[in-house]
Amino acid sequence: MSNKFKIAGRSGKSHHSKGGDMGGTKNMSKLLKQAQGMQKKIAETQENLKNIEITASVGGEAITIKGNCDYEVREIEIKEDVVEDTDMLKDLLITAFNEYARKVKERADSEMNAITGGMNMPF
Repeated sequence: MSNKFKIAGRSGKSHHSKGGDMGGTKNMSKLLKQAQGMQKKIAETQENLKNIEITASVGGEAITIKGNCDYEVREIEIKEDVVEDTDMLKDLLITAFNEYARKVKERADSEMNAITGGMNMPF
């Protein structure tokens, strides 16, 4: 049975040298080591984010939220003059928490981009 799909000018033999593709193996090993190093730095940075304090204030500092870059709120300060108006208090709390979350994400992204060089990583 003949091979109708035989490519002209090719004998079917491999064009690789007899020693195998050692350069490719070395490059792959180097790439794996770099990936492992980056993975270690990412894990360290994620752990360090727990120690970075973020503060968000809204309403002329009527409400201030303090926490870390791991989204752990540790303190909320509320000025007495906004306590009586519950609708305003709710609005200010929502705004303050959203501002805190925005700042945390911004800082965490900045810390990770310093490691990954801006590559989009699934973490």
